[in-house]
Amino acid sequence: MSSDENKNFEPLVVLQFSSKTPLETKEWVIKRLTANHNEDQGAGLLARYETSPESGDNMIVIGAKLSRLLIGAEELRIKKRYKNKGLTEFLISDIDHFENSENPENFLLQSEKQRIIWEELQTLHPMSNEHSVPGVPTKMISPKNDTLLDILHSLNFIANLFPLHDKDDIKLMEHDWFKSIRAMFAPQDIHQIRNYFGENVAFYFAFLEYYTWALVPTAILGFLINFWPVSDFFKYSLLCLFNVIWWTVFMELWKNYTNRLASQWGTLDEEMFERPRSLYYGEPQLSPITKKEEPYYPLWKHRLKKYFISYPLMMICLIISLTIYFNYCRIQNRTDAKYPFDGSLTFIQVKAMRMFPSIGYSLLIGQVNLNYRRLATFLTDNENHRLQTSYENNLTAKLFIFFFVNCFAGLFYQAFFMANYGNVTQLLTSMLIVNVVILKFTEQIGPYISKRFKKKQLAESVPTDAHLSNSVKQLKTLLPFQGTYGDYLTIFEQYGYVALFSAVFPWITICAVINNFYELRADAFKYCYVYRRPFAQPAWNIGSWHSAFDILSSIAIVTNTALIAMQPSVRHYFSSYNDVEYILIFVAAEHVLLAIKLAIDFAIPDVPAEVEIERVKNLYESNQALRSQRSNKTLQAQKSITSKH
Repeated sequence: MSSDENKNFEPLVVLQFSSKTPLETKEWVIKRLTANHNEDQGAGLLARYETSPESGDNMIVIGAKLSRLLIGAEELRIKKRYKNKGLTEFLISDIDHFENSENPENFLLQSEKQRIIWEELQTLHPMSNEHSVPGVPTKMISPKNDTLLDILHSLNFIANLFPLHDKDDIKLMEHDWFKSIRAMFAPQDIHQIRNYFGENVAFYFAFLEYYTWALVPTAILGFLINFWPVSDFFKYSLLCLFNVIWWTVFMELWKNYTNRLASQWGTLDEEMFERPRSLYYGEPQLSPITKKEEPYYPLWKHRLKKYFISYPLMMICLIISLTIYFNYCRIQNRTDAKYPFDGSLTFIQVKAMRMFPSIGYSLLIGQVNLNYRRLATFLTDNENHRLQTSYENNLTAKLFIFFFVNCFAGLFYQAFFMANYGNVTQLLTSMLIVNVVILKFTEQIGPYISKRFKKKQLAESVPTDAHLSNSVKQLKTLLPFQGTYGDYLTIFEQYGYVALFSAVFPWITICAVINNFYELRADAFKYCYVYRRPFAQPAWNIGSWHSAFDILSSIAIVTNTALIAMQPSVRHYFSSYNDVEYILIFVAAEHVLLAIKLAIDFAIPDVPAEVEIERVKNLYESNQALRSQRSNKTLQAQKSITSKH
């Protein structure tokens, strides 16, 4: 590889070493990255130092030649559009039959190029004759078991690793996505988002938009029903019935829509061919599926960590959460007793004083939620899951259980045990207000102000005649991407308030709609201009979050029915029935609503008919191709036998 070729290339990924990394280690990393893919067991990539007054020689940028990227696309089974056919797994030998093959430099999306480099970095091992790290002779390594990234992470030699944003691509998206007034109400170009960020991020934005528009009918009905001069029983019952039907239809239509998107993006059957996680570790063994060496971790060790470390710590966290809540209850009761509505103070003054404990509690549980997220991530990492889907399912389950208890248990206690609907409304209002204000500042306003400040500092610290590369600017001014989990948790918490309590407090849905129309575009701005670009990850849906939202919908049927039954005005409406008959009426109503939900689940297909036809068609074509290949081999064998005789 010529030195000019290794210097003049398009940077796609940035790797920043920590300041304590020895020069020999850096040179070793560059050598492994640029070594020949076949002969020297290297990555076959391009790499160079990005030297500047700000980064010194601690940062390298990584790219790749087109030929290497095409090999990577074939290895990752990336699907591209075949001429007059549809999405097909890419093959270099058949490249001429793929669309846009006449323009090879733009044949692969930039996000696909970065994903190929990321996958190569995760699977890059030392050479078979290397048993210690250059520059750190005391660090012994196993060429078979250790990857380059694992070694560098264990030594704390990696400060940052991220793909670069492309300013031109962002400029093409930003006007129609979040910069114009029209963008506030216009549908997103979800395919453009997918092309830039990958399926994982695209599904988040698709879900947020779908969910926001689904809130609108509920908000309108909730607004109108407040001014409808009918009995409370009729109001609550109508809203409850509508919510059950509407949110069930929403979840089923969303599932249908995700399968259509996954089919269009070629990830519908991705789960069947899921590769082990790069962070999965264990002793190398021959895989019975791929017939290649893969790490193997004993199941008993995995279960030991799960049942004797993760679950006990989760129980302790739940106990702490409930302890915090009951302490808040005591403080709230004392405050209510100290500031009664007896005329000594104005209504606004009394209400403000009574709100202080709720606001304080809302601030506290926000911090508790944040710390628990970190703990849940640590515990799930420690469990060492082989597949990404298993990892995400277990992490989501931990977050679902804790967030459900931490965010909703207090509201349930006030509603069902204390029957204090004033406190329910007060706590719900304070939690919503605090969440909106805190999240807007911590996720959007604060990081953006920090970015502007860093940008100004960077400009002042560099001589006016010095040139700052795009890589250095993004490293110094953008925040590390934290994944979509925090964003999904925000929607989950809001959906819980809407689904569980909107039947008796309809205004919450109106607040959610207003917030989400802003949130959708604020998140778009955040992903483009505040956070570093994430590596594109293939996805076929929103994963285990769909199950979390679906479970919440089922719980909402029970809670909404119970809340309606506990309303004094509703009990008065059924005053001719005794308590046992009254309870049985609402238990029967709850079962009817659950039956309606199951019927809707069954009636709406998960996979659209056209997608199912396309899937079967692809399977049939694959079988025909395999049969044709076998027939050719048999024919050649017969000819060989005939020629010998």
